Amino acid sequence: MAQITNAQRHQIAYLGAVLLEAPGYRDSVMRLSPAMFEPGILEDVFSAVYRLVFAGKGVDPITVADQAAAAAQNAEDIRRSIFRWAETCPSVSHLEDYESLLYEDYRQRLLAETLAKLQTAQLSADAACTKLRNALAVQDNLAGIQLQGSAQEFDAVLSRAVGKLTAPDTALKTSWRSVDRFGLFERGNAVVLAGRPGCGKTDFAINLAARLSRKYRVYYLTLEESDTKLMHRIISRTARIDAAKMRDKRLSREELAIVQNVAAALHQHHNMVLEDCTKAGSVTIEGVRARLLRHKPDIAFVDHIGLIAPTNPKDDEYKRLSDITRQLKMLAMQLDIVIVELCQLNRSVAKSGDAYATLADLRGSGTIEQDANAVMMMRTLTPGGDELHDTDDYRDSGIMVAKNRDGGLGEIKMQWRPQYHDWLPAGDIYPQDEGGEAGPQFEQTNF
Repeated sequence: MAQITNAQRHQIAYLGAVLLEAPGYRDSVMRLSPAMFEPGILEDVFSAVYRLVFAGKGVDPITVADQAAAAAQNAEDIRRSIFRWAETCPSVSHLEDYESLLYEDYRQRLLAETLAKLQTAQLSADAACTKLRNALAVQDNLAGIQLQGSAQEFDAVLSRAVGKLTAPDTALKTSWRSVDRFGLFERGNAVVLAGRPGCGKTDFAINLAARLSRKYRVYYLTLEESDTKLMHRIISRTARIDAAKMRDKRLSREELAIVQNVAAALHQHHNMVLEDCTKAGSVTIEGVRARLLRHKPDIAFVDHIGLIAPTNPKDDEYKRLSDITRQLKMLAMQLDIVIVELCQLNRSVAKSGDAYATLADLRGSGTIEQDANAVMMMRTLTPGGDELHDTDDYRDSGIMVAKNRDGGLGEIKMQWRPQYHDWLPAGDIYPQDEGGEAGPQFEQTNF
């Protein structure tokens, strides 16, 4: 076929998806007929597929090729076509779309054939109307088959939706009620955590990661700060020791002993992976995919997406981020995990004077918002203020849930203790959290 028509392209895509055993292909094949395919190789191959499905057999390319070639003179052409279609199939997940296109093409062809016959035939008006009515009845029957399939799909979705109401809750819980009530960390979700530099974004992400690692496997990919520095944050928070003293190597003998005790306890904690890619050169989205497949987390943090390298170096910033956010969303759904994407906000946020940015302030691409199930905005803090050291004082801060496909929107008031890299919902009395566990009791292995 030198010149491939749109109808032929749709038939090839459909057969390629069926040959790769796309989900639901057996029911789909039984809804079609060989007459819907162009006479020749396309019709021969579908006829072979139809016979195999009707007999309850498999439809892999080799079996179909043998079945179709056995009844045809152009056996070698059929074999080559079958394997080419299977190799070049656009997407097995779009089988139902290809089926709909086949129905539309077939209906258009039947109408065109009927009108062409009426124009050339010498028929009375009554005879022509009869043929038209018969043609319309065929069209109504084909449309009815499509609608019946849609109704069955509706019923199936309805049953699944009702069944999910009694299924166990698989959403990941932080044990902070003020956070968990928004239902942000459903499996399959891509969650954006956005903020300006200096607002505590990484501190908050590490706090979330540490808390979630009590029950779930957590993967934290850092592209900006070394894994050693991130671990210092965790130790400072857990041991309740001023981070500045750790940074400047000014720990007293007693404080060093506390750190060593904390480290001994944390050595038993194997539910969290920190991976430092700051020195690994450029990490592409394919590199992220490979790491997630290797570590198999329940939730992954990417800090931050602005530092993921483009797959194609020629892509501009918008195209690069669009591809990254779309691929991360697909990964979350395919692996049934949560992916938290840290990202920057535009500089204009600092100038506006508003406590919270808007979704339009996400830096780089509108697809960051579009592809995310939820977006959390870090509160923009006023520059200046006293430094906090060796004290339980805190900075009033907060998180704004600015987008949430599965729940409500609103502010979560928080307290940030940068001297300990610690975050806590406002109103909670430290060290007791909602679960009744003492925050800094490092004898336990759960941070």
